[in-house]
Amino acid sequence: MHGQIKIPVPPRKVVPSRRTGTSQRMRDMIFAGMAPSISILLTSPIDVVKARMQVHGEGIKVSFQRTAFGELRELFQKEGLSGCYRGLGISIMREASLNVMRLGLYDPIMSLMHTGYYDMASTKETGLPPLYKRLLCGSICGIMGSVASSPMELIKCRMQCGGESAAAGHKYKYTSAYDACTKIIRSEGVKGLWNGAEVFVMRNAIGSAANLSTFSAFKAYFLNFREDSVLVDVAAGLASGFVTTCVMCPLDMIKTRLQNQPVDELTGKGRLYRHGGDAVAKIVKSEGTFALYKGFSSLFVRTGPHYVLTFAIYGLLKRWASSKDNSDGDVGTTVNHYY
Repeated sequence: MHGQIKIPVPPRKVVPSRRTGTSQRMRDMIFAGMAPSISILLTSPIDVVKARMQVHGEGIKVSFQRTAFGELRELFQKEGLSGCYRGLGISIMREASLNVMRLGLYDPIMSLMHTGYYDMASTKETGLPPLYKRLLCGSICGIMGSVASSPMELIKCRMQCGGESAAAGHKYKYTSAYDACTKIIRSEGVKGLWNGAEVFVMRNAIGSAANLSTFSAFKAYFLNFREDSVLVDVAAGLASGFVTTCVMCPLDMIKTRLQNQPVDELTGKGRLYRHGGDAVAKIVKSEGTFALYKGFSSLFVRTGPHYVLTFAIYGLLKRWASSKDNSDGDVGTTVNHYY
C-alpha cells in the first residue's frame, strides 16, 4: 500500500553448515577404521613388547622386571624384525573392527545426546558436552567395539605371547591367524573366540570413556587458541593417551593373562584363572599388587603414539574430505545453526 513504511528485519547470523547425511557418517566410520590401522604399522613392535612384559614371571614373584627397551632388544635379537611385527595382520583387523564403532560412532551418538553437537571440532560453537555425557558415550562405543573385535584381540594376544623370546608361563604355537582361529574353534568351540571378552569389554568401556572424553575436552580447550589442525589433534591425543594408560593398565594386564592362559579342551575353561576377579586375586597373591601395572611404560609408549597417530590421521582424513566436498560444491544434506 502507498505510504507504508517497511521495517527492515536484521538477518540472522548463520553458522556455516555441515553435511550430516548418512553417506558422510559412513565415510567417517571408514576413516575411523583406517586411521588406527595405519598407526598400528608403526606401533606394533611396542604392542608385542607390552604383551610380553605382562606375562613375564606369571605365577611367581620375580626378582627383576624387564624394561621395555630390554624386552624389545631381546625380541629383535632372537626373533628379528618379523618377531617385532608378530600378529600384524590380525592386529590391523582388530584395530579396524574395534575403532569403526569405538571412534566412528562417537560423533553420531553424541549428536543424539547433545543438542547442536556435530563432531569434536563443533565444540568451538556449541560448547563441550557435560562430562557424564562424554563418559557415557565413550563407554557405549567402547562396549560395542569390544564385542565385535574380541576374537581378533584373543588371537593377537596369543600370537604375540608365543614367540621364542617370550617369558610367558604358557605359549600357543600358531603359524598364522587362520591357524589360530581354526585351532581355537576345534579345541574350545566358537565361544572360545570370546575367552576373556568380559575383561576386554570392561577394559574398553572404561578406557574409551577416559580416552574419548578427555580427548574431546583437551581438543575443545586447544580450539580456544587455534583452528582445528594436526597440532591440536596431536596434543589432545597425547594428553588423553596418558590418562587412558593410567586407567586401563590393570585391566589390560588381566585381559592378557586371561586370554593367554592354557584352556581345558573338555570344558573350554581356563586352567589358571576362572574369571577376572580370580585372576586379580591370584596375581596379587603370587606376584604382588604392583604386578597389575606390569607393562605400564610399554603400554603408554604404545598408546601415546598410537592415539596421537590415530587422532591425527583421523582428523586429517576428515578435514581432507570436508575440503574436497567444499571444492566440489557438494552440499549434500545440511543442518544450519542459527545464533
